Amino acid sequence: TNTLSRKKEVFKPLKNKTVKLYVCGVTPYDYSHIGHGRCYVNFDVLFRFLQLMGYKVKYTRNLTDIDDKILNKAKEEYGDQTKYEEIAKKFTKFFHQDMQALNCLPPTYEPTVTQNIPEIIQFIEKLIEKKHAYVIDNDVYFDVLSFPEYGKLSGKKLEGLKTGARVEINSRKKHPADFVLWKGNKDNLFWKSPWGYGRPGWHIECSVLASKYLGSSIDIHGGGIDLIFPHHENEIAQSESLYNQKFVNTWIHNAFVNINKEKMSKSLGNFFTLKTIFETINPMVLRFFFLQHHYKTPIEFNLKDTKAAQVAYKKLIMALDPNEKINHEFSLLEYRKYPIIEQMIHSLCDDLNTPKVLGEVFGNLNEIRKNLQLRKMIKAFLKQALGLTCESIEEKREITPKIEELIKKREQARKEKNWQVADEIRDKLKQLGYEIKDAKTK
Repeated sequence: TNTLSRKKEVFKPLKNKTVKLYVCGVTPYDYSHIGHGRCYVNFDVLFRFLQLMGYKVKYTRNLTDIDDKILNKAKEEYGDQTKYEEIAKKFTKFFHQDMQALNCLPPTYEPTVTQNIPEIIQFIEKLIEKKHAYVIDNDVYFDVLSFPEYGKLSGKKLEGLKTGARVEINSRKKHPADFVLWKGNKDNLFWKSPWGYGRPGWHIECSVLASKYLGSSIDIHGGGIDLIFPHHENEIAQSESLYNQKFVNTWIHNAFVNINKEKMSKSLGNFFTLKTIFETINPMVLRFFFLQHHYKTPIEFNLKDTKAAQVAYKKLIMALDPNEKINHEFSLLEYRKYPIIEQMIHSLCDDLNTPKVLGEVFGNLNEIRKNLQLRKMIKAFLKQALGLTCESIEEKREITPKIEELIKKREQARKEKNWQVADEIRDKLKQLGYEIKDAKTK
């Protein structure tokens, strides 16, 4: 489904058998949340499936390693916003760990903003030359009125953007919807530019990085539905104004993850990080849970549904024999010899319909159990196309207040050298499914 045309389209790459894919990455100022997890699992499936279909995919996913949120976090943690690099490196590392846990393949390119400042400055200079941008003191703004097609992705009209959400109020701008390309300052902070010291605005980075790593026109651009406006709308305006050609052929956006029927957000207190979720839910179960939903369908996240997903995933694992290791990747032709897998391929071709793929497997579990070769091929396909390892999963047990109290009592007994009581509590914990190991003390 192409967000730009608002309909399903047959995918045709710009260049035969080569796909240029760009997905907006994270701003690493905090731990990644389940919304990030859903987004990157969906695009990982697209990345995997395009490769299985015989395409060479150049997948670029950026890292916004300087931004207001990162600067604020640096000031909060270190009392100095110039320590932003430490914040970005710290949370980029955690992001990579989360992606690895979810079995997401690394992108072909993962550029950062700070590595590409000269290219960003050059891009802005060209927009000014072409009268699509203007300078106010040390800042540079994009002139939305210079791009007649502004609003074509989101369907928003400039008349309706005079005031309101996500439009910066600044009386110095030519139009309220004009957005910043370069944020200047009088303190000689960050990078020197023709307009003084400063740093890039949010939107400019993706236009620059997409063109640098993939070219001025790309096949697919993706991200969460919340990025349609203003971020992706502004990318189109910047890139098409500079290059005078269509920036993206197909725009793909995944829906939100909701908590208690509201969009997940820190301000509402319904914010779940992947790090926290992985303490009670195996990452493969979470990936399976995401894939039970079509990427365009909002997910209502709750622990009850993830537990149901765990039961279903374990059923799948047992049917496919968790002890049978599949390290070989098969070709499309090899997979298509099996009618069940052929139908799974058709489902993925139909707008990445992952729920239908899983339905095809569960609807044929009896046949799959009986046929050793089919079982191997299904398992290989799920791993290669959907990124599901289908191997035994480690049970995640929640440490309840009752268990914590028993652990404290046992620790107190050990301090008092009451070994009998300590051993009795240890045995009770074992009966409840918890094993306690004592570290050696000096």
